[in-house]
Amino acid sequence: MLIHPDKGNAFLKIVFDWQISSFFGWGIYGLNLALELANVSGVEARTSMPSDPRGISVDPLRAQVLYPILERSSKGPPSPDSVWLHALGNDFLEERPPQARVGVIFFEAPLSAAALERAKEYDVIVTGSSWNEGVLKSAGLANVRTILQGVDRSIFCPAPKRNVFPGRFLVFSGGKAERRKGQDIVVAAFRIFARRHSDAMLVTAWHSPWPQLARGLDLDLSEFAGRVIDVGTLPNIVMASVYRECDVALFPNRAEGGTNLVAMECLACGVTTILSDNTGHRDLLRMGLGEPLAQVTSNVWSEWGETEIEAAVDALERAYAAPRRVATAPEMPTWSDAANSLVAVATDSLSRPNLAPTHR
Repeated sequence: MLIHPDKGNAFLKIVFDWQISSFFGWGIYGLNLALELANVSGVEARTSMPSDPRGISVDPLRAQVLYPILERSSKGPPSPDSVWLHALGNDFLEERPPQARVGVIFFEAPLSAAALERAKEYDVIVTGSSWNEGVLKSAGLANVRTILQGVDRSIFCPAPKRNVFPGRFLVFSGGKAERRKGQDIVVAAFRIFARRHSDAMLVTAWHSPWPQLARGLDLDLSEFAGRVIDVGTLPNIVMASVYRECDVALFPNRAEGGTNLVAMECLACGVTTILSDNTGHRDLLRMGLGEPLAQVTSNVWSEWGETEIEAAVDALERAYAAPRRVATAPEMPTWSDAANSLVAVATDSLSRPNLAPTHR
């Protein structure tokens, strides 16, 4: 039996227009925001896009809070006390539904003039990184606010490793396989590193609903059979136990529209985490989180970065020579921080006249 919390006095309804899930970035983003918003007095979270319960893996207590949110739906004209959050892709390509007042975006590609015009139709654009905010403001947009993703520190926190592979040095690489995430650099660096260190193993979490994005990447590790572990498709809630078994996490990503949630979770678990010094990663590095990799300009877009393979190998060597594990969780944004910031944005949006879309 589900217990429906009493939200009869809610003065603000926040509606997500994307699916909630435990298996991909946007879904995890929505899942955690929904859980946090359920605890904010006077706020009711809703969804406008059906979410498959089979794609949501949480403990039974969280389910008691989350499933009533999924049972609510919002369609048709907005009510005076509702604010719709609209998930946007690169170039603001998705057409704005009439109800949307707040756009949420994590972009990694140049923006067209038409995209910038579409962005002006929202009360506010929420970005996932200071880099995204800076790009938009430099293009003349003023209605921009950065809200960083958070970490559930009750799950992602330092704890003893089980030492499943005693005497081995485990390198973790995560994120959906695509050029932007730099798994080809990870493979090239591991190929060199593993030849030097017979105890090295690579742990990969590269699966996503979009395998076509990996086309053209060199991800051949067949020469290291038995030394590469593909963890497959796992729900987010079980990833902490994988991270904590690893000695180092390597993220030579070429661009991140957000702060890279997988990297944040590794950091929260106390794992030595190596980050490319570009785009959204810089929010983490400015907070003193992670070990930076030197970057050169990428030929994809001048805003992207490129990690030289030897730089990645050198970073792995430093981690190998001086292994360490953080005993206490580092300070970093939480989902509670993100939810409270969204409530502030939504409340401010309600105080403005609703903007009518102009690109029909």
